Amino acid sequence: MASPASSVPEHPAAGRWHPLVLLALALAAWVFFPITRVYFFADDFVHLASIASDRAAVFLLSPFGGHNYLARNLIFYLTYHVIGLRADLYFWSVLLTHLLNVALLFSLIRLLTGSATLACFGAVLWGTSPLQEGTLGWYTAYGHVLATTVMLLVLLSVVRLAATGSRPRTRTAWLWFALLLLGTTFYGVGIGAALTFPIVLLLLLPAAWYEPGLRTIALAVPLVTLAMYFVLRWVAAHVAPLPIEELIQQALTHSGFGTIPPLLGHLLAFVTAGTVLSFFLGTYPDLRTVVVVVVFAACLAFALWRGDGAARRAMLAMLVVTGGIYLLIAIGRGHIYQVFNVPPAQAASVDRYHYAGSLPVAVLLCLVLQQIGRLGPLRRVPSGLALAVGLGALAAGYAHSGMVIDQRYKVRDYFARTLQEINAAVAAHPRGSTVYIENLTSPRVLLGIMPDRLFPGRAGVFVITHPTDMVDGRRVRFIEHDPDVLAWYIDRPETRLAQLLVNSQDVAPHP
Repeated sequence: MASPASSVPEHPAAGRWHPLVLLALALAAWVFFPITRVYFFADDFVHLASIASDRAAVFLLSPFGGHNYLARNLIFYLTYHVIGLRADLYFWSVLLTHLLNVALLFSLIRLLTGSATLACFGAVLWGTSPLQEGTLGWYTAYGHVLATTVMLLVLLSVVRLAATGSRPRTRTAWLWFALLLLGTTFYGVGIGAALTFPIVLLLLLPAAWYEPGLRTIALAVPLVTLAMYFVLRWVAAHVAPLPIEELIQQALTHSGFGTIPPLLGHLLAFVTAGTVLSFFLGTYPDLRTVVVVVVFAACLAFALWRGDGAARRAMLAMLVVTGGIYLLIAIGRGHIYQVFNVPPAQAASVDRYHYAGSLPVAVLLCLVLQQIGRLGPLRRVPSGLALAVGLGALAAGYAHSGMVIDQRYKVRDYFARTLQEINAAVAAHPRGSTVYIENLTSPRVLLGIMPDRLFPGRAGVFVITHPTDMVDGRRVRFIEHDPDVLAWYIDRPETRLAQLLVNSQDVAPHP
């Protein structure tokens, strides 16, 4: 008996390139090209210091902020050892990956709607959205971009099989399995995508459930995802003690479940308003955002009622993906924000949370527009004209918003000035001597809310710019006055920073 998928005709958009994707790529590149001039900040410096100071296994396995970063850390580690501190090259990789995601999203929407104009609009809407700045403008969040790439690759593969009527193969399912697990080690949102995969697969490709092997693999994805998450954290804790911040994060995540629903609700509302309004998004929440969320929900209900089976399943699949992503964020961050008395609405407005989650919302919007566009007089509107109006509105919003991406010039200036001070202090001493330099404290402009011990002042700058403690025949040491910083590195004597830092009581102060 033939699989139900075998009778589905080949989709007209499957496997064919369309020039409108170039327009989407050009506009996304135009808006976010300035990120190639952004400098490192906060967590970036903490990770760089860990790469330069700790054993490789410690850095690669260390969880951070609740994320398992194994794959992302490997990329960070290799990038540092290949290109050093060329921040422009780091962010070029971010921009190019974002453009890849825009192209993948174009293909996904085109397959789901059969419309290149809707695909172009959706890809531009998402690819230029100011919601993406918080992720694209911070290298620490590069894992979020990569996890989204993985999610797109899997979704695109599933949708292409559904569109072409091709019979799913077991080896393809194993590829989905591997990609989704990889995505969980890029960023936490990858866990949301993996946990919801069986439902998404059932909705987008019902034929897969007629294949016992595929069904078993799909159902195994969430189980293996959860197991791997806790196993990696267990291994990391046995390789090196976890930072106190990570232990607190873990404890808070396991309590205060009442904080999850309000944060989840605001995350969903904010991403809906932010995606639809784009550059016109004002203060959240306000009357405008409430109206947009209500109207979008009504239009979605209409589209679900009006659409055929395939359209309904696609919309439900996007809702499931969105819910899975934001549920993970709400679980991981809800009680933390409550402890610091941050209202759920304010927490939901943090833009770095919305890169992956805004993507299925953009797809949903295009599916809704497809159904609305089939109504009476709207059928007669040329698709090219509708696209021009939509892109024109986005361009006007961008011009009106005055969007400026923070280049972090103050961080760059501090870093360059501190490095110059270190080099001058070293040069002032004769060869063969030991140079003692006051360590000082990293300013908040560089480290944000991160504790000083993770990037200890001048020693932090030195360790990521010098491969050894010898500079031109002089040994360099940094005089540390903070007992908390010293205590941290006494417990980690194998690190380079522990060797660089000396107790102020053991050395006469040196200017």
